[in-house]
Amino acid sequence: MSSIPPRDPDLVWSDDGAPRSGRFGDVYFSAQDGLAETRAVFLAGCGLPDAWTGREQFTVGELGFGTGLNVLALLDLWRRERPAGGRLNIFSIEGFPIRREEAERAHARWPELAEVAAPLLARWPARTPGFHRVDLPEFGATLDLAVMDVAEALAAWSGKADAWFLDGFAPSTNPDMWRDEVLAAVAARSAPGARAATFTVAGAVRRGLQAQGFEIAKRPGHGRKRERLEAVFGGAPEPVATPARVVAVVGGGIAGASLVRAFKALGVTPTLVDSGGPGASGNPAALVTPRFDAGGGPIAAFYAQAFERAVQLYGDEAVIARGVVQLENTDRDPSRFDRIADQPLWPEGGLERLTPEAASARLGEPVARGGLFLRDAVTVEPAAVVRAWTADAPRVTAEVARLEA
Repeated sequence: MSSIPPRDPDLVWSDDGAPRSGRFGDVYFSAQDGLAETRAVFLAGCGLPDAWTGREQFTVGELGFGTGLNVLALLDLWRRERPAGGRLNIFSIEGFPIRREEAERAHARWPELAEVAAPLLARWPARTPGFHRVDLPEFGATLDLAVMDVAEALAAWSGKADAWFLDGFAPSTNPDMWRDEVLAAVAARSAPGARAATFTVAGAVRRGLQAQGFEIAKRPGHGRKRERLEAVFGGAPEPVATPARVVAVVGGGIAGASLVRAFKALGVTPTLVDSGGPGASGNPAALVTPRFDAGGGPIAAFYAQAFERAVQLYGDEAVIARGVVQLENTDRDPSRFDRIADQPLWPEGGLERLTPEAASARLGEPVARGGLFLRDAVTVEPAAVVRAWTADAPRVTAEVARLEA
């Protein structure tokens, strides 16, 4: 799991409000009509919505999340043409993430996408390395955004895509996105019959896809682009197994409730079996903070991402207070806290190194040591979390004596 800090795209805004990457000297979308281009190149290029007809699960992979325009257009189509009970899984990769306010500025060009843009902007992923999950229950969809090198992200992902949006910057300006190693990983993560689409018809890209088992075809381009590329991975689409719809969760505490929430996010409503006692989840308050690892690396990134996800899932109705000060407690803590504060794992303003004076000001009373201030740490009421996550789940009040196969 990556702990390498993401790089800034160095956005440059044109007079008409379109963003351009100063780092790569390339545009994120067509200045004429970026939405129409996305629909023509990627949605139609991957045979959507016909490709997901009758499917309970459909997975789209994307190289180059950018402003999120492709995802917005995809969600807009999905909400209008979604199969009954269907679930959309989106896996996207971005090595140079933009800020939420920058995305909002870009999205303002397409007021017709406002209804799908608002939920995504409200849950805009942090610009920190690693995997970021965005739940979009109003659309029956989930977005997993990998903020890291494209090859590293593809190697870490275990899914299989039914469609690919290959939307990195042009091969001439960003060749790393189109190297053979990446295209081989795309093929390895493709379901039989998967379709891929891209704006470029560069010879290296065509040959690279063909070498990995894709059949390619040039199609008329959009706008000023003369041609675009469509590709189909070898093999016929496999029938997708219908997931189990009858699930029971035994235990109605915070652990059981978290399973209920997770199943519901997958479109499955489980039955909750519980004796009715409060257990440890009856405690009046619980503190949600990350476990720190001063050594950095994958383990530190894992804890930081787990903390981000936990805070995201605990709704406002369960939060008693926000912000936590962790004080130095031993003589080695000052240097340890310095290393933790320097890690690129925390969102902007999310972790602040405190002097004794700053800690005293935060706490409202004098303290002799400095510490760390975690802006996003929360104190929650466990019972409120359980209620929120299990509110509409069928419930059986009983004690479980044994389980039999």
